[in-house]
Amino acid sequence: MQRRELRFSTLDDVKSDLQTLHSGGYRQFGHWNLSQNANHLADWMSFPIDGFPKSPWFIRIVLSIMRVTQGKALFRKFAQEQRMAPGQPTLSSTVYPAIANQAPGAPSMEYQAAAVDRLLSCIDRLSAYRGPLHPSPLFGPLSYDEAVALQLAHCAHHLSFLEPK
Repeated sequence: MQRRELRFSTLDDVKSDLQTLHSGGYRQFGHWNLSQNANHLADWMSFPIDGFPKSPWFIRIVLSIMRVTQGKALFRKFAQEQRMAPGQPTLSSTVYPAIANQAPGAPSMEYQAAAVDRLLSCIDRLSAYRGPLHPSPLFGPLSYDEAVALQLAHCAHHLSFLEPK
């Protein structure tokens, strides 16, 4: 599977890439289109501000063990590499269906525009936010800069599967 090398230094870099993908089109190398990625990323970008969804008790136990034993090392690796292995599990509530219009496999432009606008709004919100952050279930408490670094890495990972045309 091909994917582009992508690293973000700022949230504005993410916005610029997102707008390029939306306005100019893209080739998809992963399983998710731009709408699916944008909605997924918007959900995760809002969690540090609004709170993370409550996982089932057995997942919370696994996450707490991982947080204590590997959390900071995993955070550093992910933030530095801005990639994670494809196919990593995620919350099912943050996985969106592909919406198609008349052309088979082509995402509805209205749905895509709404998803991109939603993520752009979440980026602006996080950029301006300076209140307390909810601790990550996997990484624990993060500073504002660490939370942004995590979001940059998450965005780089997902958007690397979409190449601008």
